[in-house]
Amino acid sequence: MSVEFGEKLRKRRLELGLTLDQLAEKIGSRKAYVWQLENKKPAKPSGELLLKIANVLDIAAEFLIDDSVEMPTGRHVEIALARGARNRNLTQADLDKLFKISDAGTDGEAAKGSK
Repeated sequence: MSVEFGEKLRKRRLELGLTLDQLAEKIGSRKAYVWQLENKKPAKPSGELLLKIANVLDIAAEFLIDDSVEMPTGRHVEIALARGARNRNLTQADLDKLFKISDAGTDGEAAKGSK
């Protein structure tokens, strides 16, 4: 099933409890433009704006533009973590731990054991 950029954008914005106005302010844009991105097909944000949106929504830009996936893959999560590392003041050691947990996937034992 194809899930388009606008649908993913709206879903994630709502998951975070952000209004169109709030997202627009955070990315330095206008409410009307965010509405267009969510509703016009195809949405065509600039690369710079795409990265701002991904950063605010704490999700990989690659996931937003990949219409072939509905949910972020482990790789998408890793990309988002790495891009957001500076904003979160994460060290390389922190990232390595997070990637290890991410690689463990649904293996609860591996995640529990990494303290």
